[in-house]
Amino acid sequence: MNEGTPLLPDADADNGLKKIGGFCGGVINDYRRRFTAERLKSDWVGDAATSKTVSAALFMFFATFTSTLALGEAINTSTKGLIGLNEYLMMNSAAGMLHAVLGCQPLLVLRPTGPVTLLFSKLVGIATDYALPFWPFFAWTGIFVGVLMILIAAFELSRYFDYVTSFVDSIFATFIGFIYINDGLQGMKHLWYDAAEHHGSLEAAKDVISVNMTILMAVVALWLSSVQSSKLFSYEVRTIMVEYALTVAFAIAIVAAWWLDRNFCPVIFIDTSKSGFQPTDDRAWLTDLFSLPPHGIAIAAVASLPIVIFFYLDQNISSALCQSPDMKLSKGSYYHSSFGFMGMLNVFAPLVGLPFVTGSLPHSPQFVMALTEYDDQKKPVKVYENRVAPFLFYLGLGLPLAFPSLLSPIPKAAVSSTLIFVGVQGVMSTQLFDRVLMIITEKKHWPTDRPYSHLKQEKIFLYTAIQASLVAASWMCNALLGLAFPLFVASLVPFRWLVLPKYFEDKDLVALDDMELEEELDHESQKEPEPNPNRRPSIRRPSKQTVMD
Repeated sequence: MNEGTPLLPDADADNGLKKIGGFCGGVINDYRRRFTAERLKSDWVGDAATSKTVSAALFMFFATFTSTLALGEAINTSTKGLIGLNEYLMMNSAAGMLHAVLGCQPLLVLRPTGPVTLLFSKLVGIATDYALPFWPFFAWTGIFVGVLMILIAAFELSRYFDYVTSFVDSIFATFIGFIYINDGLQGMKHLWYDAAEHHGSLEAAKDVISVNMTILMAVVALWLSSVQSSKLFSYEVRTIMVEYALTVAFAIAIVAAWWLDRNFCPVIFIDTSKSGFQPTDDRAWLTDLFSLPPHGIAIAAVASLPIVIFFYLDQNISSALCQSPDMKLSKGSYYHSSFGFMGMLNVFAPLVGLPFVTGSLPHSPQFVMALTEYDDQKKPVKVYENRVAPFLFYLGLGLPLAFPSLLSPIPKAAVSSTLIFVGVQGVMSTQLFDRVLMIITEKKHWPTDRPYSHLKQEKIFLYTAIQASLVAASWMCNALLGLAFPLFVASLVPFRWLVLPKYFEDKDLVALDDMELEEELDHESQKEPEPNPNRRPSIRRPSKQTVMD
């Protein structure tokens, strides 16, 4: 299907999680499969020579750039200037370009995400509670986190991720989507409250205009991204509108802000006064590791454990969703090398005060979809897997550091609206959202191509209600458990295998969890065995409504 991307005979015989054995055997096998002359040529020339490279790079640039702006501002506020946008852009750009060139799965988006921002804030709280100097504490935490991640990759422990089915995928992806929506709405709320506080003033007018621009840009981006299923224009025009939905909405916001600022009322733009290659809090780049007392090192070691658990789930779920068979990638699936690569980044970045990185939801699967060519039935025809598109968009993320004036024309409204757009797209693209729509739809209008379409409505409702409740519980645990909240997310895995079989029949669970099991025939009866939900799926296949962040 992908011309110019020939497969090696053994390249895709498994889903990237087959046991290899030996220390770093899985990592070495990943590189052996991915870094062949044919695939490297395709990465940099064959599959890169397409307009999809430009449109996908632009889409992902705006999707990650604006959310990075928001996260950088949010962490700067919550840590009182300890860290901010400069560090987020530096880490996002540098880590991404390295991974685009040296990683086995360059379409996996690595960046400081919303959950990383939450974890960073919780580490600041721990350092404050124990009266520890933060940067040495953060650096030691990073060393422990990175070393544990490298060991997980070396011993191929990502193989056990096969037990994380789409039950957990949907909950986690929905939770992450709501984080982005919440961040965008929080930006609007702060502007609205500020407008109320300065009622009748010029500041109030600026805030109200920003709120309206946020809503308008989000609506425009969402409409453009959904126009493919409409009957407007030709198929080719609709395809272009979808590919450049966020880019067009972003451009409209910039032009509208410029016109309003010149002719009607001042508009709030991004503050560039502290932008550039410099630490936010005027500290030295290199951290003094020996300024942390021994008990602080012990606390850092303990604090690293829940972070590693969270990264294990976050990184591997991002990998699974962007490498799902539904995505039609032809150059193989890779887990061990990606996890080890991220571990090395997370060892060195905290040493110079840069944040952690992890696989990004919903950006990772969205990036694959942006590089996918579809037919008029919205079925994937070809994926232009290349390294040029990710390298270009990561390079673009670093340009504002060298040229801070590039940020000045961007209205603050564009940041919040992009976060809302990304979050809504992510939530709406999950299997959980798909089933919520089914529940509130008359049964005769249900889609027939879902593996669970034939089930009774009460079964679908119960399964969906359980997942929705666990999404809400994730939010509660995030607020109440502090740094321990990843332990709750990890508990969803045994919950799926130990609790759900008590309330659902085997065949119902296989359909609801959207699993494809190995077709092992009983040689005596030549009959396919009954489906068993406690059996590990041989192929991880998320729903056809795969996440799109």
